[in-house]
Amino acid sequence: MMERRFFDFHTHSAASDGSLTPSELVAAAARAGLAGVALTDHDTVDGLEEFLAAAAAIGLTAVGGVEISLEHPGTMHLLGYNAAGGSGLPASLGRLKGFRLERNRELHEKLAGLGYSLDWERLLAKSGGGQLGRPHFAALLVEEGFFGSTKEVFDRLLGKGQPGYVDKKRMSVEAGLAVITEAGWAPVLAHPVSVTLDKAAWPQFLAGLKERGLAGLEVRHPNMNEEESAFFLKLAREMDLIPTAGSDFHGATKPDIGLDWALHHDFFGGEVLEQLRNR
Repeated sequence: MMERRFFDFHTHSAASDGSLTPSELVAAAARAGLAGVALTDHDTVDGLEEFLAAAAAIGLTAVGGVEISLEHPGTMHLLGYNAAGGSGLPASLGRLKGFRLERNRELHEKLAGLGYSLDWERLLAKSGGGQLGRPHFAALLVEEGFFGSTKEVFDRLLGKGQPGYVDKKRMSVEAGLAVITEAGWAPVLAHPVSVTLDKAAWPQFLAGLKERGLAGLEVRHPNMNEEESAFFLKLAREMDLIPTAGSDFHGATKPDIGLDWALHHDFFGGEVLEQLRNR
């Protein structure tokens, strides 16, 4: 029997809202026993050059990727994979960085209005040169003594529906799929349970996405239980979408999920990369 090669197709680095640099992520993936890992930072590909170089140096299979937010009544994220390899990056993703900067400036001003004045330069230092995000705001709020933990920050201030929350600016579904497919990358719908559709609506919904280029469906994710995973796996097979699994690893900003998650939950292995490449 061929040895299973475990892959994690959904991770984040300090280039967006993870705690590890792209190089540190590669080293951690190797220590965890993974044969391959995809870097799918939020709205940016800035970490990919470092990530791919670090993986090549130790012989770990690395997949360049991205995760973008799409306009939808629920939470809808799209993963894009450069399954063919290389380091070509979609230039159109540059405007997503602008969206995030606008949001961060608005969040900074909103927090000041609520009595939480934070130094902008210290916030940027928290991001370590990557994209600034809510975890960095939360870390500085704890450091300044406003809260006892980052969990408390999100529960009381920065989480959705809380007084300091600022919503993301998002791409339309059509534009998001076009950004990925026009770059020659493979688009995969992330953690579909967050889209919050009725089960009966899913076949038609996925058919519309597939017409616009959707290649795969993330059917195993820490936010999904076994029943949900089985439902989406069945849908993926019925609709000829490639099933993927990913931990959504963020490091210290989401400490409950480690890179060993894939060793216990990825039932598809490295063959998924070949399927995405062929598609």
